[in-house]
Amino acid sequence: MQTLPEEFVRQLTISLGPERVGEVVSFITGSPASTAVRVNPFKTEAVPPQFASGKETYSRWGRLLPERPDFALDPLFHAGAYYVQDASSMYLESILPLMTRMREERPEGPFTVLDLCAAPGGKSTHLLSMLREIPGSFLVSNEVIRSRASVLYENISKWGAANVVVTNSDPSDFQSLGEYFDVIVVDAPCSGEGMFRKDPEAVAQWSMDNVRLCAARQRRILSDILPCLRPGGLLVYSTCTFNPVEDEDNVAWTASQYGMEVLEQRHFYPGDPGAGEGFFFSSLRKGGTYGVSGRSAGKGRGRSGGAPLRFKEDVPWVNEGFHLFRCGSLIKAFPAAVTVPMLELTEGGARLRVLASGTAVAGVKDGRSGGKQVIVPQFSLIQSEVYRRGSLPEVEVSLDAALEYLRRGLPALPGAPAGYVVLTYGGVPSGLVKNLGNRCNNLLPPSLRLRIS
Repeated sequence: MQTLPEEFVRQLTISLGPERVGEVVSFITGSPASTAVRVNPFKTEAVPPQFASGKETYSRWGRLLPERPDFALDPLFHAGAYYVQDASSMYLESILPLMTRMREERPEGPFTVLDLCAAPGGKSTHLLSMLREIPGSFLVSNEVIRSRASVLYENISKWGAANVVVTNSDPSDFQSLGEYFDVIVVDAPCSGEGMFRKDPEAVAQWSMDNVRLCAARQRRILSDILPCLRPGGLLVYSTCTFNPVEDEDNVAWTASQYGMEVLEQRHFYPGDPGAGEGFFFSSLRKGGTYGVSGRSAGKGRGRSGGAPLRFKEDVPWVNEGFHLFRCGSLIKAFPAAVTVPMLELTEGGARLRVLASGTAVAGVKDGRSGGKQVIVPQFSLIQSEVYRRGSLPEVEVSLDAALEYLRRGLPALPGAPAGYVVLTYGGVPSGLVKNLGNRCNNLLPPSLRLRIS
């Protein structure tokens, strides 16, 4: 049983009272960390059988599990069929009715959402699931730390949505866009009190000095990004900590400093029904009339290397409803409803470091001596909603074969046709190979290789 810092317990007692604090401290120090998953509606509406016994969470797609399975040995995890996320964080789904009403008030133009501190991708993947129900919407998923941005990109790719731009930018870099976003989510870096059950190091590093340092950093982040929120737009501010200095005090400061209306704020503690670890959630509405102001990113001067060119040749693997563009040696797909604003944002000269946008569906290899160019499917195609099921041969494989593939082995495919073949596991596209008859080329990107036996 771990010992919590005395000052932390004292502060928590002030917030909760002596009786309630005893219950929370008992859960933190004497019970295992919770485990929850959220199913990916881009790939399946059904909860995988191994999670069917889990309790419902704040998300219709979520399940709170009785114990933690070995996710690393489940091909469905690697295929993006679900995301492992704290159950309390799934309360983000409570903003879906608000976003729906906002879209009804302003049906014209793109509906833009920014997840500012997005790595490793829990809230971004959740937002992408929700935005399926918001017409003409797209997400900008940002992470300022480069190493974490790479992890974010991988998780976004696995989720399979095409209406997303992944960036690696400082919050202040977005100010050149003006009042661009309808919704901004700031899941701010914090002192991590809600991680005490999962991470003993978070306990060792806790101090009131660090709490105050985090609170000051959070205000700087909010100050940098709030000029980018439309009048009447929605701000979600959240942390995985309990103390009022980083939570309620920052909400009150934001409301006072920027003339915002506090719609909701609440804490989730270990042991609360349906909750997982510690989480603080708040939502605020910016002053002004929604829909009468705000501006787009504009066309600007574009990035070096020239703007993408519309790719007009037929690519049979792509679903309807997407526009194709050639970007260097790649063919990318963008949802038809938001192609223009997504390209304006990424190619229009904004000060953003863009890691990815849309879905890379194919590579282009120019033919020798002026011959016909060759179009080669990309692994990201089969992960995506863009992929038209049945347009490539599909072979359902066993658990052992799926894991062998993830280790970049060469599973045998007797009877499979020659050429590009999609491997499925549990009916979900999980791998891409080029079948040469006597052997297969494994097209799994090396960075996704499973390194455990």
